[in-house]
Amino acid sequence: MDFHVSSKKEQRGILAGMLLGWGRKNGDNFFIQHSLFQEEYLLFKKTLLEGITRKKVSCDRKTLKTGKRVIRIEPKLIPLTRTVIKRLYREGRRTISRKFLDILTLQGIAIWFMDKGSKSFKRKGDRITALEIFLNTHTSRAESEIIVNYFAEVWEIPWGLSKVNDSYRLRLGTKAGKQFCTLLKPYIHPSACHKIETSYNTTATI
Repeated sequence: MDFHVSSKKEQRGILAGMLLGWGRKNGDNFFIQHSLFQEEYLLFKKTLLEGITRKKVSCDRKTLKTGKRVIRIEPKLIPLTRTVIKRLYREGRRTISRKFLDILTLQGIAIWFMDKGSKSFKRKGDRITALEIFLNTHTSRAESEIIVNYFAEVWEIPWGLSKVNDSYRLRLGTKAGKQFCTLLKPYIHPSACHKIETSYNTTATI
């Protein structure tokens, strides 16, 4: 994996991706929580955060009231983290703006997709006819369009919108989906490689 945290640009990009993914605001700071079967992936994030903050990141395992076992990490608060969080949260409400998205790097986008991305194959009988890639943002139409425009203008990735109940997610078809997965491949953790695997027993049409 081609991950580096040596520059402020890389650090901001990674933090932005984490906050768009499963990162959750906690005062001026944030935490990330995953189920135990994603422990390897979460510990990868822990290592990244320790590289960014240069401080040990707390890691706790607990059982929720539902009986689900989870693992949670929370980095030490540093000025850079506080700044990135302030750009995403306005008056305590998460608000995705183009200014915030411009912080992202491919590293951050990869984390966002590993957290919130999915794929499916369209079938006709026993034959695979197409691939669909989703970024499950669950955002308003206005915010979704901001995200679509960002990807089109900065990365030349033509996401479309798919409505889910009262919110939207982003969708790519086969050709653009393969382009997007190829772009992210160097930054995908081994535990999430299945999310960018675009082949099936039968190759999807382009």
